[in-house]
Amino acid sequence: MAGVSPTVGFSSARYKDFFELEDCLKEMGNYAEKYIRNPDTTPDSKVAPQFDSNIGFPKGRKTRVMIATEEEMEAARIPKNSRDYCAHKYLELETCRVKVAPFFHKCHHERHSLEECEFDDYVLRMKEYERERRLLKRQKRKLQQQQAQAAAA
Repeated sequence: MAGVSPTVGFSSARYKDFFELEDCLKEMGNYAEKYIRNPDTTPDSKVAPQFDSNIGFPKGRKTRVMIATEEEMEAARIPKNSRDYCAHKYLELETCRVKVAPFFHKCHHERHSLEECEFDDYVLRMKEYERERRLLKRQKRKLQQQQAQAAAA
């Protein structure tokens, strides 16, 4: 096609210096972190954590328990994407909706409780991601120190 550049939307004038490129990469989020900047110290959220979950917790950690059982979730026809640690709150909300239909605004307490649970779950997952990232950086730093000591000896 005449007049169309093969790199549509990209011009070298747009990224004059390194700092503008850095700003662009920050806007890209985890993609840039995982594949461009720090691929070796960015955890993959689709796989299980590499490190023991009790590292740094001398007394251990409290395990998370599903309150709603699989049978309850199937009987209530909870969508698969809502079957998480907050499924019991979802069940309470749906029960309230059935009781007070069509006045769903009366279930605001249950809705708030569900949203609070989902937010807490999100925060916990982000803390786990950050913990994994820091442990990967620590592992990389220790490996570099060992290599430097071996090279010096």
